[in-house]
Amino acid sequence: MKEEEWTIGQSKLCYGLDRNDLHFLDITKEGELCIRIGKETITFSEIIRNVKADAGDSIGYTSSFTLRLPQLIISQVKKLKTAFASAIKQLNYKGQFSAVYPVKVNQRRDFVLPVLAADSEYGLEVGTKSELVLVTKVIQNEKHRRIVCNGAKDPEYLDMIQKCIDNGYTMSISVESLYEARLIVERFNPKMTDLVLRLKPYLTLEGHWSHSTGRDSKFGMSIHDVFDVIDLFKETGFLTCVSTILGHAGSQIIDVASFRGFAQFMTRVFLELRDRGLSSLDAIDFGGGLPIDYTSAHRSDLMELYAISLIQGIKDVLSESGRQDVVPNLLIESGRGLTALGSLILVRALELRSVFPPRREYESKAMESAERQWLGRIEKSSSVEELTSLWNEFHKEFTKISNTLRGIFENEMLVGVLEAAVREKLKKHGLNQLKLNSGSRSFWYPEHIVIGNFSVFNSVGDYVLVHQHFPIVPIRDLHVRPETTVRLVDITCDSDGEISQFHRKATEVPLFTRDNRPLTLPKEGMEEGIPVGVLEN
Repeated sequence: MKEEEWTIGQSKLCYGLDRNDLHFLDITKEGELCIRIGKETITFSEIIRNVKADAGDSIGYTSSFTLRLPQLIISQVKKLKTAFASAIKQLNYKGQFSAVYPVKVNQRRDFVLPVLAADSEYGLEVGTKSELVLVTKVIQNEKHRRIVCNGAKDPEYLDMIQKCIDNGYTMSISVESLYEARLIVERFNPKMTDLVLRLKPYLTLEGHWSHSTGRDSKFGMSIHDVFDVIDLFKETGFLTCVSTILGHAGSQIIDVASFRGFAQFMTRVFLELRDRGLSSLDAIDFGGGLPIDYTSAHRSDLMELYAISLIQGIKDVLSESGRQDVVPNLLIESGRGLTALGSLILVRALELRSVFPPRREYESKAMESAERQWLGRIEKSSSVEELTSLWNEFHKEFTKISNTLRGIFENEMLVGVLEAAVREKLKKHGLNQLKLNSGSRSFWYPEHIVIGNFSVFNSVGDYVLVHQHFPIVPIRDLHVRPETTVRLVDITCDSDGEISQFHRKATEVPLFTRDNRPLTLPKEGMEEGIPVGVLEN
C-alpha cells in the first residue's frame, strides 16, 4: 500500500469502531462519523445541524451537548438476558436468572426507564433513602418488580422500607452488619420480610474498582459478623427470611473468566449457610462487574463469557460437593455494563493551539548551524538506542531558559524541527525494539492542543477521579490518513481539565499519521494524543 493511501477500514481499526461495544458507530464513505442502529443511520453532522435548528435560538442552547441513546440501553438489557438464557441452556443449568439495575449508576429517567421498558420483570437496586423514593415513584404501577435495598441503613431508612412493603412493593433488604440485623429484627415481621446477606468476598478480581473487594472492603459483612447475624436470626425467628446471599467482586472486571472463581467462592458459602440452617436460601446475587469494552480491544463476546463463567463456577462446586439437591438461582446487578452506551458527549472545538512555533528563518547563525548538525546526526543514526540518546541529548541542551524572548522562540523552533526528524527516523527503524517511555519526553507527545467547549469534571468526571478511559473520535475526515494527534482540553481553569489518552490497537505493522506518529503499536497500549484527519478542520 502506498504511503498516501488510507482506507475507512483502517480508521475503524484505529478508533475501535463498528465492533464490540462501539458497534453502533460507523463511518460513511465521505468520512463522516455516524450512528447505525438497525437499518437507521444518521451522521453526527446531521445531529448537530438538527439540534442547532431546533434549539439554536434558545437561551439554554450550547454548542456542546449530550446525546441520549435509550435504544442501546434496551439492546444491552436484551443482550444480557439472551446471554444468560443461552448459557443456562448450553450448560444444562436448572437455576433461574434475574437482574436488578443499580440506580446509583445513573438516576436519570432516560436511563432507568429504558431498562424497565426492555424487560417487564427487571428489578431495581437502591443504596439510599432518596433512591428508594425515586424508584417507588417510577414503578408505582409495577410493584411486582423487585427492589433490593443496599447501603447503610438507619431506622428512618428501614421505616421507609416497611412502608413500601405495606404498600405492596416487592422488597428485599440487604443485611450488611450486626447493627443492621438488630434494627431489622426489632422492626419487621419475619413472615413478611425478605433478607439478603451481603458478604465480603474474600478474594480479589482484577478490575477498575477491585480495591472495593476483599477483607478491607467497605461493603458487606466480615466473617465474624456473618456468624453473629446467623445466631441472632436463629434466636428471633428470622433465619427463614434469608433468601439470597450477595457478594460484589468490583466493577469493570475485564478478566471475565475470573468470575468463575468468584462464583465458586460464593457457591461454597451458599451451601455452607444452607447447612447451617438457612433452609430458605435459594439465590446468589453476584453484584456488578460486567465490563464495558471502552478500548474495543477485547473479545466481542464478553457478556456471553461472563454468563458462562458464573454458571460454570456454580456447577464446579455443585459437582465436586455432590450437591444436586439444591441449585441456586442467579441475580446480578449490572449497571455501567447496561447504560454506558446510552449517552455520548459531542464537544465543539473552539480553538487550535500549537506548542512549537512555525518553521521560519533563524536570526542566529549559531542556531542555524546547530540545526544542520543535529539533523545530520539524526539522519546518520543507525539504531533506536542511538536515536533515543540523541533525543534526550538535544532536549537537555535546547530546553535551557534563554535570556531573550527571541532566544526562547528559536530554541522551541529547533526542538520542534528535531523532534519531527527523530519521529521520521524512528518510523524507518521500526518500533518493535522501542521502549515507549525511554525518552525524556514522549516521542509522540502531541504538538497541538484543541480547546473544547466543555468541562471534563462535569462531562467525564470518572476520567479524572478514577482514571477510567473513554474513547474519543472526531466526527469528520475519517476517510483520510490522520494528519497528526492532539490533546483535548476544556475551557475551565482546572489543571486536570484534559482528556488526551488514546488506546493504540495492536497491529503487526504499525500505522502512522502523516507526521509519523503511530496510530497502532506492535503491542497495544495507552498513549497521549487523539488522531485527527485534518488539523484545521
